[in-house]
Amino acid sequence: MNTASNDDDRQRALQEATEWFVRLNNPLVSDETRRAYQIWLAADAAHPQAMHEVSELWGALDQPAAQLAASGWHRDAPAPVPTPRHRQPAKIGVKFAAASAVLALVAAIFMWRDPGLIDRAFADAATRPGERRDVRLADGSLAVLDGDTALNSDMAGGRRVVTLLRGRAWFDVVADSARPFTVHAGQVDVQVRGTAFEVDRDAAAVTVEHGRVAVSDPQTTDLQVDLTDWQRVAFQNGRLGTPTAIEPDQAFAWRRGLIIVDRAPLSQVVKELDKMAPGHVLVVDRQLERTTLSGTFRADDQESVLEALRATLGVRTLSVPGVATLIYR
Repeated sequence: MNTASNDDDRQRALQEATEWFVRLNNPLVSDETRRAYQIWLAADAAHPQAMHEVSELWGALDQPAAQLAASGWHRDAPAPVPTPRHRQPAKIGVKFAAASAVLALVAAIFMWRDPGLIDRAFADAATRPGERRDVRLADGSLAVLDGDTALNSDMAGGRRVVTLLRGRAWFDVVADSARPFTVHAGQVDVQVRGTAFEVDRDAAAVTVEHGRVAVSDPQTTDLQVDLTDWQRVAFQNGRLGTPTAIEPDQAFAWRRGLIIVDRAPLSQVVKELDKMAPGHVLVVDRQLERTTLSGTFRADDQESVLEALRATLGVRTLSVPGVATLIYR
C-alpha cells in the first residue's frame, strides 16, 4: 500500500468536499449543480466519508451563522419582527436559506483566508500560521514544524513514513539501520537512516544539516540525488536540480525564530509572510514580485517585514487583520 498516495487522495477528496459544501449551501444552488454533486459523490468510495468529515468540521458554525442571518445584516430592509412559534413553513424556509447563505459565506471566507485549515484539521500534527511546534514521533525522532505546517506519520511495524501535507519541517531522525526513515512531500521523496534535515513542501526543497539523505522524484524512480552536510536540492523546471552549498548561519533560521533573506524576490518573501500570521499576503502588481529584499527579521513580527518593504522598495500596504494584506505601489 502506498501511504503517500493514500494521503494525497484523501486530501484531494477533502478539498473537493469543501468546495461542494460551500456550493450546496448556497440558497440559489441549481438542480444541475446538485446532480453534478451526486455524480461526484458516487464516483469514489472516499467521497461520502470526506463530505461527512467536512460537514462535521463546519458544523460548529451553524449556530453563529444562524444568529448572523437572523440579525438581517445581509438584507437591505430592516430585519422583520420575530413571529410566533407557529410560523409558516415558507418563512422557516427563508430563514433557513439565509442562515445557509451566511454559513456558506463564512466557510468560504475561512477557506480563503486560511487555505491550510483542512490539511491541518485532519493531520496527525499541525501548526497554525505564526506557530512553531516540536513533535516527538513514535520512533523517537523529532520533527520541528514551522508555521502553517501539517504532517501524518506511520510508524507501525517495520515502517517509518512521514507525509508532509503542507509547510516546512525539520527532522532529527533516530538512527535505525533496519528501518529507513522516509518523508513524502509532494514532488520530492526523502529517505534516511539517521540524520538531521529540513523538507520544505512549498519550495519542493530538501536541506541537510548533518548526515546523508537520498532525495528522489516519486514520478521518476531512476533519478536520485544524494545530499550531505550543508547541502540543498530543489525541484526545478520539472525535475530535481543539482546539490548546492548553503550558508550555515542562514540555514534553518526559522527554528531560531528568525527570517533571514538575502536579495530574495518579493514572491519568496510573501511565502514567509504567509507563515507568520493568519490571512493572505497578496502582491497586486506582478512586476513587484521580482523586486528583492535583504534583512534579518523576527519570525513572529510580520509588521517589521512589511515596514522594511515600505522603506526599501517604496511600496504601500493595506491590511485587514487576520484576513488579507495587499502590497502595491
